[in-house]
Amino acid sequence: MLRTGGFLSIAQRYGEACTLAPLMKANGGAGPTISAECHAELEGKFMQHVRAAADAAPLDALFLSLHGAAAAEHEDDVEGALLEKVRGVVGDEIPIVVALDHHANITARMALHADALVGHETQPHHQFDTGSKAAALLFHALMQGARPTTVFRKLPMVTQQDQYLTAEEPMGEWFRMARALERQPGVLDVSPYPMQPWLDVKEAGWAVVVTTDGDAARAESLAEEMCRWAWERREAFMVNERIPPPEAVAQALGAQSPLILLSDTGDSVYGGAPGDSTVILNELLRQGAAAAESDSDTGCILLPVVDPEVVAEATSGGVGAVLSVRLGARVDSVFSEPAELTAQVGALWGGTPSDKASIRHAVLPECALLVAGRLRIAVMAEPAGGVNHPHLYQSLGLAVEDARAVVMKTASNFQYFAEWEPEMVRVDTAGMTQSDLTNFEWHSAPRPIFPLDEEATF
Repeated sequence: MLRTGGFLSIAQRYGEACTLAPLMKANGGAGPTISAECHAELEGKFMQHVRAAADAAPLDALFLSLHGAAAAEHEDDVEGALLEKVRGVVGDEIPIVVALDHHANITARMALHADALVGHETQPHHQFDTGSKAAALLFHALMQGARPTTVFRKLPMVTQQDQYLTAEEPMGEWFRMARALERQPGVLDVSPYPMQPWLDVKEAGWAVVVTTDGDAARAESLAEEMCRWAWERREAFMVNERIPPPEAVAQALGAQSPLILLSDTGDSVYGGAPGDSTVILNELLRQGAAAAESDSDTGCILLPVVDPEVVAEATSGGVGAVLSVRLGARVDSVFSEPAELTAQVGALWGGTPSDKASIRHAVLPECALLVAGRLRIAVMAEPAGGVNHPHLYQSLGLAVEDARAVVMKTASNFQYFAEWEPEMVRVDTAGMTQSDLTNFEWHSAPRPIFPLDEEATF
């Protein structure tokens, strides 16, 4: 919705000259492959709205806000297939501008059927800004006669998530390079796309999309320049600063200050992991964090785990109940195993209505707080956005400033804890979003591709 808000902020400047025909909103976080049935229903409903809008009045342009990395059981290029169908309804003459996540996987169909594919400029993302940037490009075409001409280039490359923050190098330099190229006359957009690294699909790989005002050769040249720069620095995008779980946990348990954030890279919920990995939790148990003699509100360890069955058990027992539980690893039973512990129910939370949260990443499902020694385990009924937000712990009556460490189910969205000026530690955890891409079995991605194949070339 924030990207749509960015679009509306530009559209309103044109007042009565701009008549809007809203289509459809559907939200869903990263997760497993979309079922064929779900995909058919969503696509079918969306296309009904497109056809209705096209039948009601002549359309001058179309703005879409998509993610760009969706895959269904029968279709691993969901956005490309959707854009092809949309183009079949609205025709070839009107501009279609799409705002995307910059972790999208750009495909030939996406580039063929859209006039511009505008990605985020930062990680963490500024969704509103992306929507307004894409809208400005669209209205530039409508009102000033610009001719969006888009070229995309693919890189035979996927890299770990560790180097994805645009405030750090080399990713930051690559994105600043894009901004500099956009300042050249006639260049409408330069969007780098370091693809979400767990997509095993036919057209997997990083990409660059360049949109100029009618100059295809210029767009091709700039896309080549951007791709060449990234390829020559591909090893820098693979720098590994992760540490093993035993070392990370020991550091957290011995910490005095500042607050330590333990990034559970193998269980990144925003990347599609289920949030129920227990790799770090089981290491905390092995190192005595749940021992009764270590019980202290000052210096506690905060961590989230998704487990609807334990939430139901804690809710049934009520605050104060002492439970012996097998926690977690209900979905990710490949890379972790249930944690066995005895804990007291410290608090219960009934959930945050999605329309009440100030930001999407603060939305919470039903939660239960389990207290065991230094551990304060926020057990969630489902992997909602609030898994990596202080609101999770504050809703359960905890103060972040009393903690010595927080386990985060993300490899890049640490911004909500910035006010505590924490030290960030990337933990080399196995899991569905693990950073070591060579540990996965790849079936569909084009080969050779870096870093899976030494012979990959660009």
